[in-house]
Amino acid sequence: MKSEQNKPTDVRFRLEKELYDPLKELAKKEERSMNYLMNKAVELLLDQKSAKA
Repeated sequence: MKSEQNKPTDVRFRLEKELYDPLKELAKKEERSMNYLMNKAVELLLDQKSAKA
């Protein structure tokens, strides 16, 4: 069982169509879910921001 700290949170947002289609294709090519790729993208962004701080 996941700890409360690692429990996923549902988030809804709008993704531009020009980003959605390439993301969907990448997910298919990488055999990953779009959710996985979105989480990795957010992780990378946060890592970059914290490295600059």
